Amino acid sequence: MIDISSLTTLGTPTKAESVIEITSQSQITPDLSKTPYYILGTGANVLFKSDFPGNIVLIKLLGKKVVSQTDIEVLVEFAAGEIWHEAVMWTVNQNWSGMENMALIPGTIGAATVGNIAAYGQNQQDIMDHLTAINLETGKSETFSNSDCKFAYRESIFKNEFSQKYLVTSVTYKLSKIAHLELSYQATHHASLLSQLQNMHSAPYSITDISHAVISLRSAKLPDWTKIHTAGSFFKNPIVPKSQISNLKSQIPDLQVYPTEKLSYVDPSESENYVKIPAGMLLDSLGWRGKKIGRVGTYVNHALVIIADPEATGQEIFEFSESMRRDVLKNFGINLEYEVIVV
Repeated sequence: MIDISSLTTLGTPTKAESVIEITSQSQITPDLSKTPYYILGTGANVLFKSDFPGNIVLIKLLGKKVVSQTDIEVLVEFAAGEIWHEAVMWTVNQNWSGMENMALIPGTIGAATVGNIAAYGQNQQDIMDHLTAINLETGKSETFSNSDCKFAYRESIFKNEFSQKYLVTSVTYKLSKIAHLELSYQATHHASLLSQLQNMHSAPYSITDISHAVISLRSAKLPDWTKIHTAGSFFKNPIVPKSQISNLKSQIPDLQVYPTEKLSYVDPSESENYVKIPAGMLLDSLGWRGKKIGRVGTYVNHALVIIADPEATGQEIFEFSESMRRDVLKNFGINLEYEVIVV
């Protein structure tokens, strides 16, 4: 068994049988699946509760290229092991619009697609054109269109029925050469993207300005995952019936309410009857922001973000997160769903 604590941002003291670094597609064969395995990028959204009785398959596939372009748009292919934030900033430097609001999200290109990330009004699924993935049973590469991926809120087919059965090798995004500035995000006045932009830059704004404003916002409310053991937001923002909002607001008067956006697990015919609310506000109202129990706690600036001492075990972190879930269920009747993948 070897130590894999450095392979996740939570840094839990965890061991596995071995680590296999994938730097070339030729290494991805059915032999990989003959023993238990788990696919990892940077491990930014994963909690190992205990040692893993198998191999860690570490995705290190690198590279990017322009597939095609016109005067108004460009198709860019990224290898799955490319770091998401670095890819975002590269597209910003090319003045290609579509990823700038998703700057500073940890993880790889492959993981971003599997987890269907979104931030500050932009969604990965809106720009993803297609991806390639290798079937680990057959060893054959397959192409998946956007609709094939069955994207939903923080979900995809590769996080569910195809989890650990396919290995994403590259993702191709369609970006615009004409800037489409997305400035609608607003949590509170002081945390809105537009207000942050106005504090930092003068209009007219560029996509570079937006990326800098997003980086500033994220840095202010979230810990630096390279210095603090964390996996970012631990739970999804819950979807609740509109009929619940009045009662919730009697408990949390300033509760924010958002449209459900692209949540395919809500019946489209009923989607107008549901809204999304911030899990962080629920936890904040119950005193979870900055709370610590033993070697695990939440970030002082955000109740949704669990942080841990270097010695904290995966089981300790899991038990802490379950305490948070039980408290929200007891007080609000809402069952928080994990955004972090618990292994």
